[in-house]
Amino acid sequence: MFTKQDDEILRRFEESLSQGAFSSSTIVNYLADLRAFLRWGKWAIALEFSLTQVTTEHIRLYRDYLVRELNRATSTANRHLMALRKFFAYAKELGDISTNPTIGVTLVQDNGQAGSRPLTDEEIERLLEAAQQGSRAGLVRRDVAILQLLLYTGLRVSEIANLQKDDLIFDNPGMHLQVGNSYDEDKKRHLPLPEDVYKALLDYLKVRPQFSTAEHFFLSQEGRSISNRTVQRIISDCAKAAGLKGISAQSIRRTFALQLLSETQNLALVSERLGHQNCSITEQYLSVHQDTVVTQ
Repeated sequence: MFTKQDDEILRRFEESLSQGAFSSSTIVNYLADLRAFLRWGKWAIALEFSLTQVTTEHIRLYRDYLVRELNRATSTANRHLMALRKFFAYAKELGDISTNPTIGVTLVQDNGQAGSRPLTDEEIERLLEAAQQGSRAGLVRRDVAILQLLLYTGLRVSEIANLQKDDLIFDNPGMHLQVGNSYDEDKKRHLPLPEDVYKALLDYLKVRPQFSTAEHFFLSQEGRSISNRTVQRIISDCAKAAGLKGISAQSIRRTFALQLLSETQNLALVSERLGHQNCSITEQYLSVHQDTVVTQ
């Protein structure tokens, strides 16, 4: 049922746990949780699902599946997530994966919520207003542009941080973004930009550090590229200033997806804009907040 590669990684993980003086019951539980995750992936994502191809999106979907479909207790769901955290930290250390997909995925809270909810129109206005009234005058336009992109394109935090100057395509009039693998044109996403977002990006360009040789679009005041953590801090600071709780990059991305689906009734389009591998991932992603997802 599992690939030889997955079986081998699990075998090495089991050996590592044994050498780390974990109890036999803990080891059994960790391995059982990982195999349950693999079975879910082959059922919900694709038959070719493998531990070496897991994304952060998959981890979040699985967390929601445990809580909302299986009705697992908070402690049980978090035990599964901790097993995944332990495993993927180990796999990255060995070089089996390049990035740890569990980073940034929160545990389930005591109220059963996974820390990701869509924003209302009023909350969006308050969040943007908080950014516009930021205390760091030199970075206000940058922070507003980042929030506008998150809200109206559904970009991931890493995609915001890694955005290059050349990813902004001027259409005259207007502008769109190209996001994705720079070496594979077929894997790039071309995202239209609403007028407000376009203007916010132009406003930022006027104050973007001109002395910097960095190719990244968003920079610090010192002219250096920003990190994922910087983007997350901008969201957190603006949400706090606006008096909003439970707001994260993931809740903003989910807001974009739900709004786009409501406007277009086109699941395939939403999936494409989000950069999901297929519509089934998008359907699960949205069904957390919808009883029915409309398909083409």
